[in-house]
Amino acid sequence: MTTKMTISVPDEIAAFLRDTGNASGAVAAAVQPLLAQARRDRQRSAAQAMAEHLRRRTPQQVTEDEALIEASNDVALAGSQW
Repeated sequence: MTTKMTISVPDEIAAFLRDTGNASGAVAAAVQPLLAQARRDRQRSAAQAMAEHLRRRTPQQVTEDEALIEASNDVALAGSQW
């Protein structure tokens, strides 16, 4: 899917894009690494938040989590053959 947009850029960038055969492709190529980095940053932040949550669990919560994990594994492996 594509979206048509109008943007304001500095004159130097506008001149470059004007002279480029595929301005949309040039913009996409420039932005894609930024998107990938933003995705990695979000994933890292979520992992850090989860790690912090796990560190703050009480011993009772750890025990309850272990039981839940075992039950989930039993369900996931039901009917499978090793």
